[in-house]
Amino acid sequence: MPHQLRAMTMVLPGRSWDAYEDVLRGIGEHRQPKLDLLPFLRELKLVDGSSIKLTPAGEHYFADAFIRGNQKRADVVLHDAMCKYTPALVVCQLLEGVALPDRAKAETILRSQGFHEGLSDRSIGSLLTLMDRAGLVKYNRKNGQLTIIARLSHAETVPSSVFVSPQTPYGNKVWLRRILEEGTGYIHWFDKHFMSMAFDALWEAADANRVKEIKILSLKLESNSSRRALNAYKDLKRELATKGINLEWRVIDSTEVRGTHDRWIISEKSARNIPDVGTIYSGNHAELSESHNYTELQGIFNGYWLQGEPIVEV
Repeated sequence: MPHQLRAMTMVLPGRSWDAYEDVLRGIGEHRQPKLDLLPFLRELKLVDGSSIKLTPAGEHYFADAFIRGNQKRADVVLHDAMCKYTPALVVCQLLEGVALPDRAKAETILRSQGFHEGLSDRSIGSLLTLMDRAGLVKYNRKNGQLTIIARLSHAETVPSSVFVSPQTPYGNKVWLRRILEEGTGYIHWFDKHFMSMAFDALWEAADANRVKEIKILSLKLESNSSRRALNAYKDLKRELATKGINLEWRVIDSTEVRGTHDRWIISEKSARNIPDVGTIYSGNHAELSESHNYTELQGIFNGYWLQGEPIVEV
């Protein structure tokens, strides 16, 4: 059965940034804002998600734009907000390096990744115009041509959201490796359907200057219990030990993790929600997204780890 991509529930802009900026000013001045414009500002984390007040980032924008009169600093706040806004990241990531990117290709990319809900001529135009203002792209509204400014593959850190796509089979694996390389202290990887093909990414990313232990927790499946998979584990475990990194793989009964559907890569100060290894390597549509709940996720992982049993080496 072909993969069916669900619609993403992100709110897209439908107005010019000037209209949204007026809302930010109104909130900062304790005036009643236009309620229909709040959802997009909440997506940008400039307005609180449960009340009509500015977030710390929104307060910075308000102060810079309307009190200090420093629009350049206000635009930095907007740039940072747009760098965490998923549809903008999709356009930048999947159009980077594409020949003659334009508005039509940006729309195709967004629809192919599941952002078709609410996508219209107006919203795609508003999005690209805002991305231009935020410094992510150069957008020519007359002919629809785009130039990608925010080249995510060149960024020092991995974006908050990275997309796995059939169009980027090589990049999917590179992003996985880069996420592993960002781990500090330790790497704890929970994936019910972990597959030994991911050992390549671990081998490339493992650095004892950053991490001292790697723990993998999965179900015991036919696909990850073959002699070839276990030999790969044994070889990698032995090689990493010479670097001062302890690698351990445990398996847990499916009944113990029935209520958990997500997969995680967790380290000392960060965590990612990720698809299973098979999805990353096959290129089915998915997202590698940053989570700020790494402390809670680590607690869950530790509880599962104690219930797991070391995988039997050959």
